Amino acid sequence: AGHLDPARDEPCDLLIALHACDTATDDALALGLRAGARLLVVAPCCQHELRPALEAPSGLAPVWRHGIFRERHAEFATDALRALLLEWAGYATQVAEFTGAEHTAKNLLLSGVRQRPSGDAGKAAAVREFAAAYGIRTQALARHLGFDLAAHPAPPQ
Repeated sequence: AGHLDPARDEPCDLLIALHACDTATDDALALGLRAGARLLVVAPCCQHELRPALEAPSGLAPVWRHGIFRERHAEFATDALRALLLEWAGYATQVAEFTGAEHTAKNLLLSGVRQRPSGDAGKAAAVREFAAAYGIRTQALARHLGFDLAAHPAPPQ
């Protein structure tokens, strides 16, 4: 495993990242966004960043002590937040399974097609509402985008 070199940013039409571990998926997405990719396709893996900081959404506190529930919520929250951030950045997103669970449990495919400029206020509000529900205050892709997950709107990139 290595790191993406931001000095190597070059224009591209398509970004693909397969099982980029933890925040490497966010690094890859940010690279594609900076490069102006029309199509982003990622298969995230190992969503560890948010798990320690997640707060139990309303009604889930009684089961939040079970590690497996926290882990699965961390996976969901991480990838859902990525999809919402891509939508704010001007991409139409889709989330699907790319192979059966019998082959790999990490079978989620997140794709985005650039359709409009970034910075839609309604999309920003949706991102912040979702983040607030899980107590998410910071996240790698949001940091790359300069998107403040708190209540103050971030300027479009």
